[in-house]
Amino acid sequence: MSPAHTSRPCFYHCSFFVLCFLSSLSGIQSHELQILMKLKSALQVSNTNVFKSWEATTSPCNFTGIACNSVGSVSEIELSHHNLTGILPLDSICQLQSLAKLSLGFNLLHGPVMEDLKNCAKLEYLDLGNNFFSGAVPDISSLSQLRYLYLNNSGFSGNFPWKSLQNMTGLVRLSLGDNPFDHSPIPTEVVQLTKLDWLYLSNCNIQGTIPTGIGSLKGLIDLELSDNNMTGEIPAEIGNLINLWQLVLYNNSFTGKLPVGLRNLTKLEIFDASMNYLEGDLSELRFLNNLTSLQLFENNLSGQVPAELGEFKKLLNLSLYSNSLTGPLPQKLGSRAQFNFIDVSDNFLNGPIPPDMCKQGTMMRLLMLDNNFTGEIPATYANCSTLIRFRVNQNLLSGTVPSGIWGLPNLNIIDITSNNIEGPITSDIMNAKALGQLFVGNNRLSGELPTEISGATSLMSIQLNDNQFSGKIPPSIGDLKQLYVLRLQNNKFSGSIPETLGSCDSIMVINIANNSLSGQIPSSLGFLPRLFSLDLSSNKLSDRIPQSFSSFARDPLLNLSYNRLTGPIPQALTYLAGDGKFDGNAGLCLLDISAGLPSCENPYILPLLIHIQCLPLDY
Repeated sequence: MSPAHTSRPCFYHCSFFVLCFLSSLSGIQSHELQILMKLKSALQVSNTNVFKSWEATTSPCNFTGIACNSVGSVSEIELSHHNLTGILPLDSICQLQSLAKLSLGFNLLHGPVMEDLKNCAKLEYLDLGNNFFSGAVPDISSLSQLRYLYLNNSGFSGNFPWKSLQNMTGLVRLSLGDNPFDHSPIPTEVVQLTKLDWLYLSNCNIQGTIPTGIGSLKGLIDLELSDNNMTGEIPAEIGNLINLWQLVLYNNSFTGKLPVGLRNLTKLEIFDASMNYLEGDLSELRFLNNLTSLQLFENNLSGQVPAELGEFKKLLNLSLYSNSLTGPLPQKLGSRAQFNFIDVSDNFLNGPIPPDMCKQGTMMRLLMLDNNFTGEIPATYANCSTLIRFRVNQNLLSGTVPSGIWGLPNLNIIDITSNNIEGPITSDIMNAKALGQLFVGNNRLSGELPTEISGATSLMSIQLNDNQFSGKIPPSIGDLKQLYVLRLQNNKFSGSIPETLGSCDSIMVINIANNSLSGQIPSSLGFLPRLFSLDLSSNKLSDRIPQSFSSFARDPLLNLSYNRLTGPIPQALTYLAGDGKFDGNAGLCLLDISAGLPSCENPYILPLLIHIQCLPLDY
């Protein structure tokens, strides 16, 4: 038989096969098109054109967010971050026979997730995280091919179907946190997922201890168990997780010491076990030289901060506040990294402040309050223009404040309260445009308050009390329109109270007690709309109480005692006369006998008034 005769039957057979295949494919695509159009109709969307390409005349493979496999069947739905809202029609979605990826995270989806989800049996990637679903997660044991499961922060509650996980032996990432599930320990099904590299179970009512079996998850790079009800010690088996990049355990009730073997986690960059009951020292951290963030605040840790931390080249954030740490900080701390943040407050640390934490010009927050640090504030911080917060209050610091610190452009708080610091506030403060809080009380600061303070236009609170400041209160202080607290008590200010202080319409508290101020009380203070506390006691103020002070009739937080005031107390304030608010002003008297004291105008006691100028309040 000739070759022509032998090829004809094959030609017809192959053509028939292709036609059948194309016909079948066309039917599949038509069915899948219907499913996707139903999905479109079920979901509403705002501020996005994600469904613009979803038209019935278009192939589903050309839809935005849709991918198809090699035979043209829908294999992926990627519609995360699109503000989608509505109830998810899983009964139709899970009819997509080739669907391997369903990603709908970071939307506004709501309602229950139906048991139809179990029909998406070929899923390898499922992301329903960061939505607003309700009810429990259905049984998903049929999804045995899953490798990525994200259900975090989506409003799920009830019992999570932990048994479903035992079939997912290939699971790589499991993220269930931030859901109000029923209380549960970490089940054995989780620690048997030996291919996991990401386990996020924070804030989902996990209780009990960390199982020792956690050590079998040697591929983990991220382990997060924060904001739960976990107890017991951190198991030594955690040291087997040598690939860990992040370990987050904060806000639980863990006890005991940092486990022996923690030093093995040399790839660890982020470690946070804050807000627990951990004790012992930090020696296990000496070898973790890849750390970028170390947070162990609010524990019972003791001992010294390891000197090796000063050599860490990547350390950006260090937060160890509210422990019982002692000894000095490593003097090289932060000098080799783009250091950003330190908070070691509320410990028993001593020695000098490390001088080079802003060496790379990146430091933003320096919080070292309530310790026993000594020495001077390092001059290097005068050039730290990135600094936002500078708090070294309640220590034993001495010397002067480097002048440049007063004028750092991004600083919003300076707090050096309760030290032994001397010297003046310099005119550099005019450059402190972001400064909102100036706390320098209980030191030995002296000199005049510079008139340039008016350049710090963001100032809301000035607290200079209990120092040795002298000279006049600059009238320019009236330019500080956001000022709401002014505390200058217990200094050596002299001269008059500036009338311009009455321009600070936001001010609520003024305390200038125990200085050497003289002259009249500005009547403008009585017109301040928000002022509720005024203490001008123990000065040398004279003349009459302004009639405008009648506004204080609604609030007793007024103290004018121990001055040289004369004349009648405004009638609206006579009810305060028995509370010591006006004591020590021999020239003050009352207009109204209803207060129980003789009237200034009573003719029967006029000779006595001439003798003592006016009836004393303690008559």
